[in-house]
Amino acid sequence: MNNLLQLKYAVEVEKTGSISKAAENLYMNQPNLSKSIRELEDDLGIAIFDRTAKGVVPTEKGREFLGYARNILTQIAEMEALYKPSDDKKTRFDLCAPRASYVSRALTEVILSLGPDADYSIDYREAGAMRTIKQVANGINQLGVIRYQTIYESNYRSALAERSLVSEPIWEFACVAILSKQHALADRLTISNRDLADCTEILYGDGSIPALPINQAREIAQAIEAKNTITVYERASQLELISRLHAAYAIASPMPQDVLDRFGLVQRHVELPGNVYRDVLIYRAGYHLTRLDRLLMEKLRESAKRIVQK
Repeated sequence: MNNLLQLKYAVEVEKTGSISKAAENLYMNQPNLSKSIRELEDDLGIAIFDRTAKGVVPTEKGREFLGYARNILTQIAEMEALYKPSDDKKTRFDLCAPRASYVSRALTEVILSLGPDADYSIDYREAGAMRTIKQVANGINQLGVIRYQTIYESNYRSALAERSLVSEPIWEFACVAILSKQHALADRLTISNRDLADCTEILYGDGSIPALPINQAREIAQAIEAKNTITVYERASQLELISRLHAAYAIASPMPQDVLDRFGLVQRHVELPGNVYRDVLIYRAGYHLTRLDRLLMEKLRESAKRIVQK
């Protein structure tokens, strides 16, 4: 292996799934990039990528190597940032997480802990689990929180391991049905899946499960297709729609009472198969959690615990 540039090249090829697109992003010509990747494979004695008509995909050995390569590049960037002379005194922090009130409240508490005179830059993104995994694996975000049903835990564990990501538990919960106070089912303490059959579900459009067998993916898609649905990508839009469409609902994690009151909503226990979910904090193997990272983890657990207690 000649130099770190080859690692950068390989990681960019994986990210784009295309030699030509990676070459464009790296401002180099395609033959030179192809040659560099072949030389890297020859030096390692493995095939990093399988070449197909639709592009390039990592081999099993390649995925393992690329996980190490991403970590090396990220650690070098962090080391350079740590020791590079700079007048930038800003506190920088980033997080990619599911759309959940307890997460934004925990982040707010972390920001408040910095004090009124603090100079900071915060990058907070809301996304589904697989998008968050990719964001953290590619070094776009240092920390992520992902949510999954525990019946699919092995799928997510494999997805994390393939990308050299580690996780720490935040909380485990059963989802609830979020309804308008004017909804016909609002007075019920417990709602069944059958009760919701004629209602409109408002759901997020970026939910996906890694390595799901085709038959299971088809069953999930058919179940969604059989219902009236509105797909959104932003939490406030979801809550606003539920408050105004009195026959609509969403399946979500338990929410703080003041947020429900603000939108005129109620949350009810719902009987659904596999209704056990887990939120976990993820980061790259080898990444050293900062003081703020650990404070966020503490605040996330405290925030979730307050919702459960209420």
